[in-house]
Amino acid sequence: MVPDPSDSLRMWIDFDGTLVEPNVAIILVEEFARDGKRVAHEIDEELHAGRITLREAWERQVALLPGDRMDEMAQWAVRNTPFRAGAPDLLRLLRDHRVPTSVVSGGLDFYIDPILRHAGIELPVFADVLTAEPPNGLRLSHPYGHATCRLCGICKAQTVQLLGHDSRRSVFAGDGSTDKYAAEVADIVFARRRLKGYCEASGIPHYPFEEFGPVTEQLRRWLELEEPLPAPRHLGLVDSPCPISRASFAVA
Repeated sequence: MVPDPSDSLRMWIDFDGTLVEPNVAIILVEEFARDGKRVAHEIDEELHAGRITLREAWERQVALLPGDRMDEMAQWAVRNTPFRAGAPDLLRLLRDHRVPTSVVSGGLDFYIDPILRHAGIELPVFADVLTAEPPNGLRLSHPYGHATCRLCGICKAQTVQLLGHDSRRSVFAGDGSTDKYAAEVADIVFARRRLKGYCEASGIPHYPFEEFGPVTEQLRRWLELEEPLPAPRHLGLVDSPCPISRASFAVA
């Protein structure tokens, strides 16, 4: 019997800038923080230039947000966050073929969950957590962070690797430099924007995309047309600052 390709894949999708068009964290700071547009982009530029870590970026952004307006911010995000073109078709294909699919995000649960719920999308979400801390503060926590590494809030590499540790190939779709460590350890990578550039520079095989149409069509070739999956690659990078990536390279 020919193996069902649906049993061979597990999909992970980044949220901000990938599943949805904008970086929601940035537009929230722009909208709700004093001098938000200038500050949000300064923090984003420092993050992607490598001058601060993702955890440091989030600490600075959260400090700017009003702790007594979480519900208002979440509802504003629901109204102002369009999904990337082709997202419904992609998710429908994955659902129809019973491919396990999760959102793995460096964003925050307080806006991701209501945006997905409003769209009728039910997917597991792995993200950092923001909670109100009376009287007007906010508390940021990292339930999916690495035990010792502090580069990222959520350790996407660890999440993709450990929660996908079975016979299925891990498929990751992302857009930013904060996705690079997941791309280093995923079996198959779909990349756009900064992640595409990083994959090109690092020699990571990937499928480029802007809208989700090409992603859906490539997955359809594997799931419905019986095209062979790409050959397994040597996961991880020996010189990566990510301990998960280095460990993956060492044992491959």
